[in-house]
Amino acid sequence: MEQREPRKRIPISKHMQQVIVDPLEFKKNKSSDKARNITSINERISIELWFDKHYIDRNQHGDEDGKRNGIDNTMVEALVLQSVKHLLFYSACVKNFTFLNHTEIGNTGRVNRIVCQRVTDDGMLNVAIEAHYKSLKEYEITVKTAMCTDDFKLGDNQYVVEISGDDSSILKCMINRKVTEICSI
Repeated sequence: MEQREPRKRIPISKHMQQVIVDPLEFKKNKSSDKARNITSINERISIELWFDKHYIDRNQHGDEDGKRNGIDNTMVEALVLQSVKHLLFYSACVKNFTFLNHTEIGNTGRVNRIVCQRVTDDGMLNVAIEAHYKSLKEYEITVKTAMCTDDFKLGDNQYVVEISGDDSSILKCMINRKVTEICSI
C-alpha cells in the first residue's frame, strides 16, 4: 500500500468573513416571535440602609436573654441588600404584595414590615425591615431588629422572603397562624 502525502490544510483566516449584525433583524423575545430591539437601558436606583437604635442596642448589648449571636452588621447588611432585588420582583409579580411604604403619597395605613431570612451556621437569621419610597430612584430601608433563631415569631399577614442563594428565594406569608408559601424564584 502506497503512503499518501498529508492533505494540505486551508488556512481559516484567509477565508473567514466578518459577521454582519443586522440592526433591523426581527428576533424572538418574551412577547413576540418577530420583534425588533430598539434600545436597552440600565436604570439605577439608590438605597439608603439605616439601622434602628433597637437593632444596634440588641447587636451591641443584647437583651434580657443576653447578647444576640449571629446578627453582626455585615451579615445583616448583606442579607437586606440581597433581599431588595427579590422583593422588587415579588412586588411586581404577586398580586396585593407590597413591601414599600408610601407615606409621602398619602398612604397612612399600617406600616409594612418584611422579614428577610437566610440559613446561617448559627441558625436562621431573621431581619425585620421597613422600606420607604422617597422618589422613583430613591428608597430608604431601616433594619428594625434582627435575631438568629429558628423560631422567630411572625405577625398575622406578615411577609417573609427567605433567601437561599444569589438568585433563589421563597416569599411566604403568615396566614391564620400558619406560614404559607406564596411564590418562589
